[in-house]
Amino acid sequence: MTEEQFYELQPLAIFGVSSQGKGFGAAAYLELKQVGVQVFAINPKGGLVKGEKIYPTLKETPEQAKGAVILTKGDSAIAAVEECSREGIISVWLQGGSDSPEVRKLCDELDIDRMTGSCILMRKGRFPHNIHRFFNDLFNKPKQSGNSGTLLREGK
Repeated sequence: MTEEQFYELQPLAIFGVSSQGKGFGAAAYLELKQVGVQVFAINPKGGLVKGEKIYPTLKETPEQAKGAVILTKGDSAIAAVEECSREGIISVWLQGGSDSPEVRKLCDELDIDRMTGSCILMRKGRFPHNIHRFFNDLFNKPKQSGNSGTLLREGK
């Protein structure tokens, strides 16, 4: 699955959005929303981020998410993957600390496709993420061995 194919899974659930508006979860949610990606903020504590509702669970979103970005770590990342499985989401993007051997194994066990290795904002984000995209594209030319410079479907 490429990054663009993942974005087509809208709406996307973004796990790990803080109501304090700080951290990468809130930044990713707000940036994706601003560039036109339909997203739902998810955090068990609920609340608001910059006036936007944070849903405590996937069940509470107004529409079923088709993909999820997980920006939490440890037990919270495991709980997010389990919730995705219960709600029928079969594609997740593991960011940063959520990409652990335990979470990868759980995705495999639950038959969930996982994407890793790139920033969710690199293709859709604006400045400074577009600079990250430029240098990534410049130095990561497609290879004949299968790594085309996009995220590949993993697991199974």
